Amino acid sequence: MLFFSIISTKLGDDPTTYYIVGTALVYSDETESKSGRLLVFESGKGSERTHLRLVHEKEIRGAPFSMDVLNGKLIVAINSSVRLFEWTSEKELRLECSHFNYITALFIKVKGDQVLVGDLMRSMTILNYKAVESTFEEVAKDFRGMWMSAVEFIDAETALGAEAAHNLFTCEIDRGADNADEKRRLAEAGMFYLGEMVNVFRRGSLVSSHVDNPLPITKPILFGTIDGTIGLIVQLPEKYFKFFSEVEKGVARETDNCMRIDHAVYRQFTSEKIVDKVIVV
Repeated sequence: MLFFSIISTKLGDDPTTYYIVGTALVYSDETESKSGRLLVFESGKGSERTHLRLVHEKEIRGAPFSMDVLNGKLIVAINSSVRLFEWTSEKELRLECSHFNYITALFIKVKGDQVLVGDLMRSMTILNYKAVESTFEEVAKDFRGMWMSAVEFIDAETALGAEAAHNLFTCEIDRGADNADEKRRLAEAGMFYLGEMVNVFRRGSLVSSHVDNPLPITKPILFGTIDGTIGLIVQLPEKYFKFFSEVEKGVARETDNCMRIDHAVYRQFTSEKIVDKVIVV
């Protein structure tokens, strides 16, 4: 039995905070796990508060790679599918709806009714949850072959991704597209070579915003890499972006780095399938 994911959350109208653990059985002769469980725990009361009590166990057909909460319900990436579970009054997880068409759905992020799915080989997909119909609608997807290592929402129509070749990139829903097919395609917005593999994104920052801070940054996203680096990605107003971009170009023009590699070349997005000289972030 291997551990794959964990989340601490409240479900539905239940005021109790639960700790949900996703596990699966993995065998060497299988291409993917075929059996897993979602274990729902709650902490004890009083002198038993340091102990966890198993409240519910849900069997699933696969490995629960990622979990999040969507409108008080548990959404889970299980093998090649995304599944939504409702928490019933009997304190049980009940499958409400599913979405398929993935190689392996590794990452799940939620913003409002929107769901961002990061696939092992098929980049990112944005879904919309229709509560009345209890279904997922595919809003847009990136059709490029990207091996994802982390994903996050910047806003409801813009997604940030990290892939296995140590690159970061952003995609956005193209509302100005001329036809329906183009509107369903996540348009490339920016690409950047980081040089380290990002394995986690989290919205927020390490410090609270200060009222005297003259720099109006918005939508901060923290990232962590497999090498132990912690970084921050923020949105800047256009005039600040242009200023810092010119500073960056000026420093690169007047100084040489220790590797003797041109800065623009080093930060160029490169992968086995994609080479692009545009390095706009």
